[in-house]
Amino acid sequence: MKKNTYIIIAVSLLVSAAALSFIFSGKSNAGNEVKDSIPASLVSKVDTTAKKQKPKKKKVKPKPQVKVDSSLFTNGVVTDKDSLPMKGVIISDGYTCVATDSDGYYALNRNPKARFIYYTVPADCEVPVHSSTDNTAYFYQPVEKNKNSYDFELTRMPGGVEKIYKMIVIGDPQITNAYSPYFVDGTDNKVQKSDLDRFQDETMSDIKQTISGFPAGMPVYGLSMGDNVQYYGGYNEKLEGQIRAALGSSSMKLFSVIGNHDQDGVPLYKQKWEESFGPTDFSFDRGDVHYICINNVHYRNKTYWQPGELTADQLKWLASDLSFVDHSKKIVLSYHVPFTSGNRPIAKKYPLGIATEKGHYYSTVFQKVMKLLAPFEGGVELFCGHTHFGNNHDVKYQGKTIIEHCHAAACGNIWQSNINICGTPNGYYVYSVNGTKISNSYYKGTFWNASQQMALFEADTDFNGESYSADWNIEKGKHAIVANVFNADYRWKVVAVENGVEFPMTRISSKGQDAFAAGYHHKYSESVNYWFISKNNGYLIMNHLYYYVPKSTTSEIVIKATDPYGNVYTDNAKNVEKEPFYNYAHYYKKNEK
Repeated sequence: MKKNTYIIIAVSLLVSAAALSFIFSGKSNAGNEVKDSIPASLVSKVDTTAKKQKPKKKKVKPKPQVKVDSSLFTNGVVTDKDSLPMKGVIISDGYTCVATDSDGYYALNRNPKARFIYYTVPADCEVPVHSSTDNTAYFYQPVEKNKNSYDFELTRMPGGVEKIYKMIVIGDPQITNAYSPYFVDGTDNKVQKSDLDRFQDETMSDIKQTISGFPAGMPVYGLSMGDNVQYYGGYNEKLEGQIRAALGSSSMKLFSVIGNHDQDGVPLYKQKWEESFGPTDFSFDRGDVHYICINNVHYRNKTYWQPGELTADQLKWLASDLSFVDHSKKIVLSYHVPFTSGNRPIAKKYPLGIATEKGHYYSTVFQKVMKLLAPFEGGVELFCGHTHFGNNHDVKYQGKTIIEHCHAAACGNIWQSNINICGTPNGYYVYSVNGTKISNSYYKGTFWNASQQMALFEADTDFNGESYSADWNIEKGKHAIVANVFNADYRWKVVAVENGVEFPMTRISSKGQDAFAAGYHHKYSESVNYWFISKNNGYLIMNHLYYYVPKSTTSEIVIKATDPYGNVYTDNAKNVEKEPFYNYAHYYKKNEK
């Protein structure tokens, strides 16, 4: 026989054998099942039309992944806009995580306490939002009685994964029902303006202006660090919905953690937050970064723990979530109450061990959390809020320096001034992300130019009974200059240039107060009592003040601050603040330069 004849007979026998195999196994021998049983080298000789056919959308066939518990069994399908299945999407009930299979299918027995079924937004998919006018993230479905199936449809980004983007971080918006002291000029005439109006007209207006200055097409995302509201002035069931609408009013797509005042130990308050923002423990991916948001505020009666804590269930969820993340990624863990400082601990087993911060403790879960994050080669960033003072808190852990970025509040000292209790102006933070790297970050004071990263004071100035000289034992009568460098950490270089010669400034890093803020609020504080702002509050840590004693009282002095990204910020010592009240703490106009 000829060679071609042998091939034809061989192929015929293979096809016949395949057909018999499928008949005896109870399966059809139609379509691709026959093709899969033939050696790859012969497929083209058997089916010459397969490559010419237009691929059909794959039908998703649900299949069991877990042993079914009829009352809690939860499953569903995740597809894209073309109804094609999405593999590897992480689904959670807030207690465990599973991944969709090649058919986009998932299944789990949800926890009886689960409130939501939701997914981790993949890096190559758009962040879904509540509406065209509300850009807060909407990646979840509330659990409904007698409902077991929850499907999701995702939108793939045309350009794929975004390697470069901006992340705007907002600390403590904290709008209330009260009318806090508010001034628009150098008088003591109060203006009746709600916290919500101020947040919209000041913070969000400024954020929109900042975004408009970014390069065209730059992706922008947002994180609120919690305490979106506080029910000071009475409970208002609309408050969380109002702040969500405000936070979603810009073009940035925003996620939020939950804070202590969003809960205050009252189940109804937490429920209102969940109705507006969804689950309290969740994650999402942007670029090469895996973001995790988690609720670390836990109450015993009306008291919550400082530093923050996590339950055993939350640690299990965190481990489950991280088990699906590639170790090449960076992790940004976001929560409300600091993990690396606090003077009201759940247990006194973990003292901070920093002499100037005596009485402060690590969270009891800090080591467990850091162990879970250790494998990620892209690094780890810790983000929090809560304190109303900016504090890039550097601590030593297993021979490395870790920075917990404690973000100053948008509301300052709860909308009764334009400053936080550390003297930092009301504002927010702007991070530039490139791959796994934070390539730039700066503090953006509301209505301040982005180049203004500090405020200067004369140490001897009496700010309503407070002075930096007295607070920090700075030599009096020498016109010492104090620089409040808003976003500084241990990596910054801050110098005084006196008559052209650079001299290092002394960094203050200790428990204590900011004389400018303390003096101002000593007179005007209403939202909280003066104790909260003063040195009597042992929770306060100041670490972005620097001082310099001039060699001569007639010298020309410029303060120069260089950040870790190579940005250089300067201010002339002639611009020292000497007024205790009618300055940028009182009304914005005084800040115009």
